[in-house]
Order: sequence, then C-alpha cells, then structure tokens
Amino acid sequence: MKVKLNKAIEYLLARGNLPILFWLKKDILEVPYEREFKNLQKYAARIRILESQKSNGGWCKKKYEGHPRWKNTHYIHDTLWNSIKLYHYGCLLEDEGVKKAIDFLFSTQTEEGDFRGAYLNEYAPTYHALTLEVMSLFGVDRDERLQKAFKWLMKYRQEDGGWVIPYRTISKDEFKKRYNYKDQMNLDPVEPDKSKPFSHLVTGMVLRAMAASSSWRKNKASIEIGEILMSRFFKTDKYDDRRNALYWEEICFPFWATDILSSLDALSLIGFTPDHKPLKKALNWLLEKKNAKGYWESGYKKASNEDHLWVTLAVLRILKRFGILDL
Repeated sequence: MKVKLNKAIEYLLARGNLPILFWLKKDILEVPYEREFKNLQKYAARIRILESQKSNGGWCKKKYEGHPRWKNTHYIHDTLWNSIKLYHYGCLLEDEGVKKAIDFLFSTQTEEGDFRGAYLNEYAPTYHALTLEVMSLFGVDRDERLQKAFKWLMKYRQEDGGWVIPYRTISKDEFKKRYNYKDQMNLDPVEPDKSKPFSHLVTGMVLRAMAASSSWRKNKASIEIGEILMSRFFKTDKYDDRRNALYWEEICFPFWATDILSSLDALSLIGFTPDHKPLKKALNWLLEKKNAKGYWESGYKKASNEDHLWVTLAVLRILKRFGILDL
C-alpha cells in the first residue's frame, strides 16, 4: 500500500513555520536543511523558552513556585514540556539550556532509579517515561543513570506485561485516607499490585520512551510491549485516567499522553510492519482522518493552525517510516 499526500506536503511548505520546514526537509523530503537549522538558533519561540529558564535548570509557572504541595509537580511538568519543545525547535544536547534542563531532570531521580516528584512522593511511571523519552531524544539514553531508570521500569512491570500508576491499584477510600494528614509529603510510595491489569495510557508512554532510546528500541521487551499495546487500540482503559476509548482518537503533538498517533510513531521506530493486523487497522483509521483540504487536524480543543501543522508532520513521518508514503 502506497499513498500520495501531495496536498499535505504542500500545506506544510506553504503554511509551515521554521521548525516545521526544518523537520519536513530533514525527515520527509530528505533535502538540505542546514539553513533552517542555523536560523532556528534565532527562532523567537525558542529564545523565549530559554530566557524563561530558572536558575536550577527547570521551568515553573510563577504562581506555583514555592507552593508546598504542587511546586515539584509543575517544575517537572513544565520542564519536560519546554524540553520537548526545545528539541523540536532544533536544540541539541550541547546547547547550554538543554544541559541545564537535563541536570535538573537528573536531580529528580531517586536512589531506586525512578524519576519522582510529580505525584508528591508516589511512583510516577508516566512522568518517569516522559523523562526517559526527553533524555533519549537528546541522546542521553546510554548514560548509566538513565539505564538504571530503564531497568527500574522493567522491575515495576505488571504481570500482564504493561504498567500502571501504582497508587491507582489501591482503593479510592484507601487513597483518600493516605492523603488526609500532615505526613502526606513524606509517605513511602504505594507499591503496585502487579496482579492488576495494565493501563494502556501508562504503557503507551513507556513504549515511546523505549522507542526513543537507541539502546532499548530493538530490545525484545519493546516488541512485547508493542504487541500488548496494540491489543488495546480503540478500547477503554482499565483505570480512570483517560479511560474513555475516544481518547485514542484525540491525536495531538507534541506527544504527551497515549493516542493512536503517538503509539504508531513508537511502533514505527521499533520496527513493526504495516501488515500487522491491529496496526493496519490503526493506519487505515489515521488515513481516513485526513480532512478535505488534505491535512490532519490536532485533537486539542483550542487547536491552532500550528497544532495542525505539527500533527500533519507527525503523520507523514510515521507513514514514511512504514514505507507507505509515496513521494
């Protein structure tokens, strides 16, 4: 199966900003992109992010700085979000702002190996996976500290092969009691009940981290995880976080939670082929989502034209990796 998507490419060429054109030339058209890469160093959105970086290397919305409960959560969230954007704006590991951000993220790693602080002192495999993904995108995945973090994931895998947010495996009443007194900030994390079913929200995020890593991408576990994730395509999750099956169809970029687009991106990097039955179904669904003008629209409620551009670029990148895109 080959598909021509000239309208989508024309849309990116005509409406794309500098980062879009950089990645389009680099990943899709495979033509010289050095001029765009050089100009990205002066790109206004990139400069604004770097100028707002805190002295500790992270980012945090002003109203949460110093907040006793949510400061760490927002520092971790905002640092990951801005780091992802910097990557897509052409920043490299050798850039000073990126180095500082990586150092900040490593400062949240525990002796156990997990990246913690997003959910108070609870294990947070979602943010842990996002941290692994960001660092791997910047080429840090062979650092022994990150390898320890990947091994931590393998240790906390459910019996059915996926992952959960551990505190979701206890009852809601037990969870409420746990956070109803002064010691809530210093509680030991809930250990997962490994007999409970996996969450595809969490498992899809872990798969992206493994796909982003040159050292874990072709690991046998990546294939296994890809298989079990595909078994949940278009189905409801087992837990309350983004439970509705419609969240699969809420395709967005940059990747954050788990949807069909982010999952296909990871599967295309791991080495799955488009003739795999559930994967083929997902690809056909994605192709049918193309609008009448020939491009894909972001699932964000207040999506801008730039959001549509990034989603369309992500679709083209996936189709090219799968050998479907006819240029």
